[in-house]
Amino acid sequence: MNQEYDAVVIGAGAAGVFAALRAKECEPELRIAILEKSPKPLRKVSISGGGRCNVTHACQDLDWLLSCYPRGGPRLEAILGRFMPEDTVAWFGERGVELKTEPDGRMFPVTNSSQTIIDALLGCAQEREIPLYTNCSVKSLEPGFKLTLGDGAVITSPKVLLATGGGSAATGWLKGFGHKIVPDIPSLFTFCCQHPTVQGLAGVVADPVALELQVEKDRFRAEGPMLITHWGLSGPAVLKISAFAARALAASGYHGELRVDFLPSWSAEKIEQSFEHRSPEQRLGTASPFSSIPKRLWQRLLEGLDFPATQTWSGTSAAARKRLADFLKGMPLPIAGKGVFKEEFVTAGGVPLSEVDPYTMESRKVPGLFVAGELLDVDGITGGFNFQNAWASGYIAGEGLA
Repeated sequence: MNQEYDAVVIGAGAAGVFAALRAKECEPELRIAILEKSPKPLRKVSISGGGRCNVTHACQDLDWLLSCYPRGGPRLEAILGRFMPEDTVAWFGERGVELKTEPDGRMFPVTNSSQTIIDALLGCAQEREIPLYTNCSVKSLEPGFKLTLGDGAVITSPKVLLATGGGSAATGWLKGFGHKIVPDIPSLFTFCCQHPTVQGLAGVVADPVALELQVEKDRFRAEGPMLITHWGLSGPAVLKISAFAARALAASGYHGELRVDFLPSWSAEKIEQSFEHRSPEQRLGTASPFSSIPKRLWQRLLEGLDFPATQTWSGTSAAARKRLADFLKGMPLPIAGKGVFKEEFVTAGGVPLSEVDPYTMESRKVPGLFVAGELLDVDGITGGFNFQNAWASGYIAGEGLA
């Protein structure tokens, strides 16, 4: 390992590797190295999307894209507007990696393997002769910049990019340099709910639903599929609302009230009218009247209102039908904790965007120090948005390093 470099990237995640590639592309003679404390680079890339890697999201509208990031604010526009999802698709396409779009907009490699993305990134790094050192921890980062490694070796460089992700030692270095650090909390998580209406229905999906979550005085909304689990609630709608409500939920100890609208495109009056067209002698529990509500869930909803499954529609009063319609438009469920999501590795928190130049990702407090990826106080909902932030902020940081 050399002792001097023109630039050093600390962290071999998506943002760090992408930044090094862009820096070398802009300045082929740049002496740049990537340092990674773990044995393997691009760990989150490998496990994203169940090992398929949700590279980005099919979106060409910047305003809509920005709406998918609970934190980031107006400054995020300068970052994402510089490198959009279509640029990500083009970048990988030019390197032989074709992406496909799923019905919900998520984009994956056609191989359905995250290794395809890893091979493309590391292959480019090898072609451009960018050294990547694994099992290489940085014990300290001093002004100048002087990096002391775990084995005692010292590296110097006039430029350093921190791309170590949330909850890392880099936050301590940044604080030492005078940066404010917004405390890390989990984002994208499931809800614990032991209400009788959902118990015993693990695996049942209601699609779509509209959710409204009240946490003390704050209210949050989201739509999409909802999955009932052994411990409570999950699915895209729940994960989305958890991201927007992350700080409020953390402050409340992960307690709140969720209201579920099982028929977001129907009014209560229209639902009541649909009941009038059911076969008079048909029992309520025989079948769900709505394709978006599975039979098992429908029967449980009836139980929640003390409606006998054997009761016929003709034997159901107008008042009872109204009560059922209102229940479908806003069933209350108590949230009593944060569940476990297999991909829960996104955090809310980090360096505020106000403290970095969004056109270079350079610190406004320390010249030559750059920040990218999840170390920034930016996080997106599930669907490829967090990787898009990594690609975009890494790309811009790479140009800054060059």
